Amino acid sequence: MPRSDSAAAKPQAPPLAGPERAPADRFCPDLQALRALAVGLVVLYHLWPDRLTGGYVGVDVFFVISGFLITAHLWREAAVTGRIRLAHFWARRARRLLPPALLVLAVTAAGTIWLVPRSALEGNLREVLASTFYVENWYLSAQSVDYLGAGQAASAVQHYWTLSVEEQFYVILPLLMIAALAVAARLRVSRRRVVVAGVGAAVAASFVYGLFLSAASPAAYFSTFTRLWEFGLGALVALVLPRVRGHAWMAFLGVAMIVAAAVTFDASTPFPGYHALLPVVGTALVIVAGAGTAVARVGEWPPVSHLGRTSYSIYLWHWPLIVLVPLATASPLDAWTKVAIGAATIALASVSTVWVEEPVRFSPKLLAGRAPRVVAAWSIAGMAAVAAIAGVGLALADADADRDRKAAAEAGAALAREEVDCAGAAALAAPDRCDEDGLDAFVPALADLEEDDANRPECWTGLTGSEFSQCAIGSPTPGGLRILVLGDSHSNALISTYERLAESVGWQFDLAGRAGCYLTTRGLGRVGTDFRDGCESWREQALAAAAGASDYDAVLVTRRQPPDLPEGLREAEIEGMAEAWRAVAPGVPVLALVDNPRIGPDFVACLERVGPAGADECAVPRDTAVYSDLARDAAERVAHATALDLTDHYCTESECAAVAGGIVVYRPDGHHVGATYARTLAPALHDQITAALSAEEQPES
Repeated sequence: MPRSDSAAAKPQAPPLAGPERAPADRFCPDLQALRALAVGLVVLYHLWPDRLTGGYVGVDVFFVISGFLITAHLWREAAVTGRIRLAHFWARRARRLLPPALLVLAVTAAGTIWLVPRSALEGNLREVLASTFYVENWYLSAQSVDYLGAGQAASAVQHYWTLSVEEQFYVILPLLMIAALAVAARLRVSRRRVVVAGVGAAVAASFVYGLFLSAASPAAYFSTFTRLWEFGLGALVALVLPRVRGHAWMAFLGVAMIVAAAVTFDASTPFPGYHALLPVVGTALVIVAGAGTAVARVGEWPPVSHLGRTSYSIYLWHWPLIVLVPLATASPLDAWTKVAIGAATIALASVSTVWVEEPVRFSPKLLAGRAPRVVAAWSIAGMAAVAAIAGVGLALADADADRDRKAAAEAGAALAREEVDCAGAAALAAPDRCDEDGLDAFVPALADLEEDDANRPECWTGLTGSEFSQCAIGSPTPGGLRILVLGDSHSNALISTYERLAESVGWQFDLAGRAGCYLTTRGLGRVGTDFRDGCESWREQALAAAAGASDYDAVLVTRRQPPDLPEGLREAEIEGMAEAWRAVAPGVPVLALVDNPRIGPDFVACLERVGPAGADECAVPRDTAVYSDLARDAAERVAHATALDLTDHYCTESECAAVAGGIVVYRPDGHHVGATYARTLAPALHDQITAALSAEEQPES
């Protein structure tokens, strides 16, 4: 497509040249091909994340396209009228984006109320509200730095974070351009140059900030400010495109860069740092290449053109189906179900594009002079309707939770009076005697699982902290043990275990826990800067505390067990822990607590479906939930170390329980032990610690 400067201008202002390509009223096959590629990458990635590990870069392709198109709109308006009408611009964006977005949100909110476990419903509906008001990215950003919250199952509207970032860009860009135009008018200099300089400065600042935050925090992924440069690069392309000559090789190279990112990046790639340059610059190259390229010819092919035309609605519909269908069928997605979801997504997107998106977008009434007010009124009404649906769901969830809490309180009272002697871990310790015994309600109530946590701020250091926070649980008594406890979140999940031992046998536990950190000398590898620096500092202090633990009867260590590791990495992990344990004060035994099993977050939905009487149906096969533990192997290499294994108090010979004796074993993530259940582990831990220390005292024969 040829590009030239064009547009009439007011007599008192020189013309503002801009790209000829009109995004709203002209068919651009190269952009349609890019849209089709972008949405295809995202959908395939979400359906088969292990196959297309970097398909998430499709989002970045969309960001560049949006920056290009919106800047072209704004620059053209400035060229014709000499100004930018904010109200009309925002009304056009609302007509284009809100109808399908609110439709999908309303349907998804209803599906969430119907299908999502009650214990997770409040969080999911809060995300619906955050998405409705286009702040989902900030909601998720806050969640991503919550160590325990980060493991929660994704909501059906999590993908709306990209729309939130985009809408925030639509607020920032026109204001930036208006300010640049005002500066240019005041200084009587080229308006194009000032706008390019302003956008360029914003791009540079955002990119540098993205480099910093991507290395430091998981919150970078969802931040508007780490993503602005991607939109901004598209904006710069729109501003300079008339003066740049496109070549066919740019399109080939650009597509190759996008595909390379999609197939080589994965979840461990720091993003959006400098790695994002690959898909972002690749997209910009395809746009600069323009019409007449092979990419543009592919975009003219009807199936590709249709995917590009419906790409926005495809993006909206695909993720709710991926999340809600397994809940509706009570089974994980298999290959055929994934194919069916893909087909259903395209069908729903086609219908909503033809019957909702385009009729509203091109409505003559909404194109009239009073359109901004009309659009604003309808937008507020639509958002209020979605918020009302979410509000009804929250009210229903509260009512259900109150009923469950009442039943749990009654069962908990019986437990406190020791009227039930087969509750919690006791039920697994005596399965024959306890087969028909136990509580007749879940304790705690499923709605309260997230709060079933005994962790204390004074014992805990978060994901980016470096301080060594140590607290005392219990006080020393004559003949009582004094134990130093060092570990990660799986250790602090057992605080109620330590509390019960302190109460019952007079032991004292001095506890220090740190998110994702444990006692080892092994380097951390490829992780965020803030996490690495904080963890290394905490480790140094923990190693010093262990080395100076001569006044303790033992040092108890934990390490959250990762899934099966490659042999080389596994060996490094084991030796790193063993080396750290050898540095513990001479004569002080090391007690290495084998990590608890993991059953995953799906157990909550299962429990809601079957109730207390059918809780056994929600157990997970033992060979699935229990990993080959590193702590046991490391303990074998250290003379004064003993492995403590409570696995039989979570599992039978064949399966690991979600509920034992009426008490729910885990918090909603399926791997952090709940405080109520942890308290019932105290007798078993007492016996194992006593046996281990007695064995240490026996003279070698």
